[in-house]
Order: sequence, then C-alpha cells, then structure tokens
Amino acid sequence: MNPSQNPSAVRSKNEITDTLLRLMSTIPYNEITVKQIILESHVARKTFYRNFCSKDDVLDAYIDNIMYQYVESLQQMEGGQLSNTLDIIFNFCTQYKNLLFLLRDNHLMYLLLEKWNAFIPVIHNQITGDNCIISHSFSSEQISYIIAFNIGAVWNVIMKWIAYDMRETPDTIKRTLLNYLAGLSSYATP
Repeated sequence: MNPSQNPSAVRSKNEITDTLLRLMSTIPYNEITVKQIILESHVARKTFYRNFCSKDDVLDAYIDNIMYQYVESLQQMEGGQLSNTLDIIFNFCTQYKNLLFLLRDNHLMYLLLEKWNAFIPVIHNQITGDNCIISHSFSSEQISYIIAFNIGAVWNVIMKWIAYDMRETPDTIKRTLLNYLAGLSSYATP
C-alpha cells in the first residue's frame, strides 16, 4: 500500500475501502474482484494500483489503520488495569461492529487475530514499561507466552460475543470476566 497523505490520495483510498466494505455486505469476499471495486468506486484503475496492490491489500490497510488507533488508545490509557483495557477493547469492537460482522460472515476473522498477534507483543513494553511486575517476574520468552495466552482469551471472548451478534452489553461481559477472575484469585495458593 502507498502511505501517501495527499488529500486526493486519502479520498481515493477511503472511497476504495468504503466500496470494498459495501461490496462485502452483499457479495462474498472471495468473489469480489478489483475490477468491481474500481467500477463501483469510480476511481481509475491506475489510481487503485497507485494506492493498493490487491483487494487483500485494501482490507489489510483498513485493519492496520484500526489497529493503530487501538494501539494509540492503549498507549494513552491511564493505569494498566484490566478493566480499562477491556473498556478499550469493547469500545473498538462496538465502534467497528459492522466490520466485525463482515469479517465473520466472510470467514476472515483470522485477519484480525493475526493483527493482534503482530501488534500487541510489539507495544507490550511501551504500555507496561519496566515497572510492570510481569517484567521482573518472568523471562522475555515467558512473557511472550503470557501475551499469547491473554490475546487468545480476549480473542475467544470477542468471537463468542460476535457469534451472539454482540447482544450482550460490554459492561455485562466485562463484569462477568472480572468476577470470574476475582473468583479464580481466591483459589490461588498463598
């Protein structure tokens, strides 16, 4: 993808992305062609290929943009409490509910998981810093397992929520998870 911030290029990228998402709501992703995106978005073929390599590149760039916003929110978070992190996660899921449904319906949710697995470990140290108890108690290899465990746990909660068409409120799910984790800690051996 071409990262140009020229207003005309940004407009074209947005139109191409919006068109792909609109097409995904009516046509299976694997049946959408670049030609359809070009015709529906009313951009020149040259413009499409100046900004993207393929339809996969369009979707990848869109998800990257969302992930950068998500990371920025995590970096601005006051305190590293689980409750705050869950708020950010659920806010993003709510904000991008339509995209999540499109990805689910097109069997593309794995793309989001791949992004989380790539982005979260990279920003872990930026968010937690050296004062985090995890940093002092575990090796870097062990921390990578802990991060993968957390991503997997949150991922499965989000997948279950999406499978239920996101009917439960984020607060209900968050309370359930926090109550469960509080209960687990009461079973921990001293």
